[in-house]
Amino acid sequence: MSRVIIEPERDEMSRLMNLVTECHHQRKIEMKTYPVDDSHILCRGIFTEERLRPYYKLTGERVEAGPLHNLEILLLVKTPELIIEDIEVLTGSLPREDCYKISNTLDCVKGLAIKGGFSAKVRELAGGSKGCTHLTHLLCTMAPAVLQGYWAISYQRRSSQGSALNKERALKMAERLKDSCYSWREEGAAYQKLKSLLSKE
Repeated sequence: MSRVIIEPERDEMSRLMNLVTECHHQRKIEMKTYPVDDSHILCRGIFTEERLRPYYKLTGERVEAGPLHNLEILLLVKTPELIIEDIEVLTGSLPREDCYKISNTLDCVKGLAIKGGFSAKVRELAGGSKGCTHLTHLLCTMAPAVLQGYWAISYQRRSSQGSALNKERALKMAERLKDSCYSWREEGAAYQKLKSLLSKE
């Protein structure tokens, strides 16, 4: 029996959502970060994809609506360097038998630091026929979430204001934030305020 998913009440501010009534496909990516110990965090990325209406393969075979991809990546990350010390891939629903052979295709990223150029390196090591497109995409998407998770955990502990360690950490944060987006462009108000605060310490 097919399922018809009706979208919940839409935001009245969206003019484009007023063009549609039913959703036929959805993909979700979820990120979570957990403290492990004083020098490690665990980052969890979950990728789920579902077709919400029956469809036909190129062979003509009819497939009922349901889950298409269900993948999970767990990263053990050493802090503050943000180096991937261990990685685990978990698989749920996948469309083909060969898809279940991908669990070890990301082992090659052990030892990589999450920093500039990370996504390009991941694609070089595990992209194309060497791995799974969706796992590679999930891992690359996790990189900025790992950084945010690390900050969320580490900044729960107040460092001594003005200490060398605190200033070093703040300088590293500022360097990562600079030109990372429009709001954190070098000439923008947010970065200039942070720069000014650091220069006074």
